[in-house]
Amino acid sequence: MPSICILTDGSAQFTHPNFPGHELVHIIPFNGHKTVCQEDQLQAGGVLAHKQMVCPSPQDFIHFYANLSRGYDSILVLTLSSLLNRTMKNALLALDECSYSARVEVIDTQTTAIGLGLLVELAAGAASKGAGLKEIDQQLRAGIPRIYMLFCIPELTYLASCGLMDYSQAMVAEMMGMLPIFAFEEGRLVPMEKVRTPRHLFEAFQDFMGEFESPSQIALLRTPVNGNLRANSFRGFVRDNFPLTLFSEHTLQPYLAAMFGPRSIGLVVMESME
Repeated sequence: MPSICILTDGSAQFTHPNFPGHELVHIIPFNGHKTVCQEDQLQAGGVLAHKQMVCPSPQDFIHFYANLSRGYDSILVLTLSSLLNRTMKNALLALDECSYSARVEVIDTQTTAIGLGLLVELAAGAASKGAGLKEIDQQLRAGIPRIYMLFCIPELTYLASCGLMDYSQAMVAEMMGMLPIFAFEEGRLVPMEKVRTPRHLFEAFQDFMGEFESPSQIALLRTPVNGNLRANSFRGFVRDNFPLTLFSEHTLQPYLAAMFGPRSIGLVVMESME
């Protein structure tokens, strides 16, 4: 029976560590930090610069592909959205530069963090049950559009430093003191609405979840910087309205904190595959 492993990047977060097939998962890390100051920021007279995580290079992927090829027949590479950074592009460049004994397939998951982690868990679970690469690929293609993510990003200059937003617009928006909410749609951040307070933010989250009947998982991403906010009432809402749904809370990991800012709050909802 062909052996399959999953290679993912350091932005992936998992709902629990010992998910089925976790031993088949390998993580290619991000390479430290770099300080970024965009050209439009300089033109606008800005002096603020943010540190970004450096994505894996093609050479990093070549190293992982070569090593994993010694133990597996197939390598399934699941990366964060290609619209967020160059990780997927570098994974594909590594395929063009060398040949490997294992078959390597690269998939853009169009998500990141818990969303990416859920897809990795799905692929690893299927692989641990003996599913082939084609079957796992079909399950992933069905799973990607079933993952929904919202992010409240108050510090929009972080997005500007990543090249995801104009710096002048980000500065003006921050000065207004609003809490912008973005949705992930086909791998890109799309502005959804703006709210004024944390209470309105969690009300917006609850309204969003009202569109789902019985999701399989709900996850909340935040950092200690956010404090407890209105998380207690939010937990109560999830418990009362989705008693059979797995709910988890997670700390915003360094990669997302560097990209979206440490005050960001994320909501992840995964629809049932049935």
